[in-house]
Amino acid sequence: MMAAPPNIAHLAPWICKTTECMKLSLVQPQIDYQDSEPTTDTTFEPTFTYPIFGEQEVVFGYKGLSIKISYTSGSLRIYPRINYEQKYQPSSSSSASAEPEGADDVSNMLLDFLPKQDCFSNYDEFVRAVQEDAETFRPIGEKIHEYTRESSDSGEEEHFEIYRASFADERFKQYHRRMQFFVLLFIEGSSYIEEDDEKWEIYIMFKRQNVGGSTIYHFMGYCTTYPFFYWPECTRLRISQFLILPPYQQQGHGSELYRIIYQTCMARSDVKELTVEDPSEAFADMRDRNDMRYLNSHNAFDKLIAPVPRKVMKEMRQKYKLTDRQMQRCVEMYLLSRVNRLQKEAYRLFRLQVKQRLYLFNLDALRDLDPEDRKEKLDLTFENVIEDYHRLLEMI
Repeated sequence: MMAAPPNIAHLAPWICKTTECMKLSLVQPQIDYQDSEPTTDTTFEPTFTYPIFGEQEVVFGYKGLSIKISYTSGSLRIYPRINYEQKYQPSSSSSASAEPEGADDVSNMLLDFLPKQDCFSNYDEFVRAVQEDAETFRPIGEKIHEYTRESSDSGEEEHFEIYRASFADERFKQYHRRMQFFVLLFIEGSSYIEEDDEKWEIYIMFKRQNVGGSTIYHFMGYCTTYPFFYWPECTRLRISQFLILPPYQQQGHGSELYRIIYQTCMARSDVKELTVEDPSEAFADMRDRNDMRYLNSHNAFDKLIAPVPRKVMKEMRQKYKLTDRQMQRCVEMYLLSRVNRLQKEAYRLFRLQVKQRLYLFNLDALRDLDPEDRKEKLDLTFENVIEDYHRLLEMI
């Protein structure tokens, strides 16, 4: 007879969800603080913590656990703090052998992913570093773009800059070790990239703030790109990691960064294609909108009607350096915007063009189906694609 499983319900209060108890802060000097705190911060929560704490995103052994990671907003020097109300102590009773031996070592789990030499253990030292940032920190790399936006809060003009850097610069290599922690928390499936490979091209965004004669820079996000061989003697540039931190999202900064990377590719004779590694749905939407705007502004779709010949599609793809699938999707969105179901023949030709692409793209899944099931599946996929195109076109 099997023994009954040990009762572990009493351990549940000691389990903490790390996505809820972790907080991140970008800390900057408080202007004219006088009697108030010398710093102010923008705080947000991670989307993922499984790269650090495991697939279940929990740690055991604490009540009231708080994991706070503060960054100087420019140089990204780090002040991690771990606090709790109670810590689990295992029972010395022999009957408690099924219980955990002790609490998880949250500090070491966290520090395994942070550059220890850039972490403060003293709050006052961290505050001094925040103040120092305002006077001395400057972005590393080559400034390739700047732009302005009107603040939604104050209505004042805000300034932003984009820089390009590589691991050939030792100073940037050290800076990257600080900022790379963010990708684990906000990009699903992400991991640290190999910093010994100097082929990586990294684009970094900063907000520039002018206060009382001082210029202060605040880190906003970044994108990593990697050049691959493209036959016969050219380059395919792949976007690998693309991140705008939560305080700066939904404000058009991601689009600005993507546009600059795309325009840089268009200006480089060695780059023949821009690709994206495993894009999220949000990134794919942003990419679609910006590619469509660029192609429209350059009259790329002039005189196109369905069916668009493969030769024409290939010429467009080569001219605008998009992948075959991305070019076809953009063309299909344009054609949809110019036709409706009441134009029966025109819509039939449009539908055939889209279905042909979908059939070839999903060939492995469709070829084993019965003809009737294949037709039904293809019809459903087509309708889903068209619905999604309408959603995107409304945003453009």
